[in-house]
Amino acid sequence: MLKITIKIGLVLILVFLAYKFLKDDSNKPYESSFLYKLSSAEKSKLQDGDIILRRGYGLVSTMILKMMDEDYDVTHLGMVVTENDTLKIAHALSSSVSNQDGLRLQAIDSFVHNSHDNTILVTRLKNIDSVKQKKIVKQIAYYKKKNLPFDHSFNYKDSTEHYCSELIWRIYEHNLNILKVSDTLTDEQKYNTLKTFYDTNYFDIIINHQQ
Repeated sequence: MLKITIKIGLVLILVFLAYKFLKDDSNKPYESSFLYKLSSAEKSKLQDGDIILRRGYGLVSTMILKMMDEDYDVTHLGMVVTENDTLKIAHALSSSVSNQDGLRLQAIDSFVHNSHDNTILVTRLKNIDSVKQKKIVKQIAYYKKKNLPFDHSFNYKDSTEHYCSELIWRIYEHNLNILKVSDTLTDEQKYNTLKTFYDTNYFDIIINHQQ
């Protein structure tokens, strides 16, 4: 009887830990100092418009990793923006893995906490300046207000919905015209992988936890 009670107790503890550390906590404050995070020195390097890439948890992230031929262990990305003097990550997520659907502004510690250890990669568009950064922040506010749903079909030609990298392509390339890539890249190479966002021809790598 005692062994059964102990086993039940262990199962309950595991369930609690899984709920606490693997759930989507994007609307809750950062809680524990031992969780995966960026250091204060790393956060001080961040600027509006920086791209932050990570590998997420769950079946969807695993499937994405297998489908995409990435050079880094990444499956998702967002954009750094400052809101009320607080660093946030603007990124599009599906309601199937989140309590929100579409674009959200998530606390940076929470975003990193939802990442596999040592997978964070932060990059910055070459030749970006403060004028372009302000325009990027305005674009995020514009899309946040539009409240577009997540694009589950991953159709980059449909501007009424968007997935994570599509949102950034739309802002950087289509709306602001500040990202110009080689004409030799096909649309599939541009929109169906994350490689461009850490390609050193276009972006500088600011933080790399995968070294």
